[in-house]
Amino acid sequence: MNRYEPEYFKTLAKQLRFSLSDEEARAIADEFGVLLDQMDLLDKIDTEGVEEMVYPIEAETSFMREDEVGHTFTVEQALFNAPRQANDHFVTVKVVG
Repeated sequence: MNRYEPEYFKTLAKQLRFSLSDEEARAIADEFGVLLDQMDLLDKIDTEGVEEMVYPIEAETSFMREDEVGHTFTVEQALFNAPRQANDHFVTVKVVG
């Protein structure tokens, strides 16, 4: 089985616990093929000597801040409304079989 054939996506969907029709799997495979073609085009762009960027703008940003500890909750505050808790942790129902 080719990795990007419709059957690959049907198998992947089954592993993720949902089903795809043959038509949906073909559509996803086609869209993925377009995406791979676009990535191939990007790979062909010569970026030699181009400085890497963290943000697509060069202006100083005002939203960056130092990573400092601010207001934090105590364990008791965090668990205050929890319907179930044990050993200072939230307790939830199992969602994956």
